[in-house]
Amino acid sequence: MESPLERRHFGRLHLLAYGRDKFCIIENGGVSCQAVLIDISAGGARLLNAPPPDLPPGKFLVFSVQNLDDGGLLQKLSATICWRNGLEFGIKFEPSLEVGIHTLQRLVC
Repeated sequence: MESPLERRHFGRLHLLAYGRDKFCIIENGGVSCQAVLIDISAGGARLLNAPPPDLPPGKFLVFSVQNLDDGGLLQKLSATICWRNGLEFGIKFEPSLEVGIHTLQRLVC
């Protein structure tokens, strides 16, 4: 069986769980909610929200990281929900970001 790491197409930047206080907004159909950014890669992100948004896997949403001086790089990104596990859920950026892990690290850490 493949491990999740073997399936990844992009290096993931772990924010050491919830200690970085990076929040994001996810929007769908005029409804928005805030979530904690756990980790991020060029392909997507893992988020924590209590309660999780009532959106099924495959549902389109718009993702933005709050309070970043990022020139719009991590703002209003199209994404879909890929998975859920308790209060955590993963999203996939559509399309993937054209940015390296070092740039993401500089922006969110």
